[in-house]
Amino acid sequence: MVGKWISNLFSRKPVLVKGGAKVVEGEARSVDLGDPHAGGTRLLLCKVDGEIHALDSRCPHADGQIQSGPLEKGRYAVCPLHRYLFDPATGAAQGVACKPARRFKTRQQGDDVEVFI
Repeated sequence: MVGKWISNLFSRKPVLVKGGAKVVEGEARSVDLGDPHAGGTRLLLCKVDGEIHALDSRCPHADGQIQSGPLEKGRYAVCPLHRYLFDPATGAAQGVACKPARRFKTRQQGDDVEVFI
């Protein structure tokens, strides 16, 4: 009984985002999981090379918000505060010394996406 409780404590549970797989190639769409101002998470679903990736929308550099909309060069999510670019597949910042953006594992289920928070 205790072992199962500990396992659940550290395992990530998927959250289903209805229609999440319909994000257009080269775009990012903002999705709120709960209220971001009350402990929820705002994330970006980004489609690159046909795959859906999920990033935390908070920029790790200066608490800016990585924006939804077209990805820079069709590949990189942008924080408009300092124009930092983040690779949705890895979270890595491009060409600047910055911690990576937080990524979440995703799994496509038809038109929907499971995001492991």
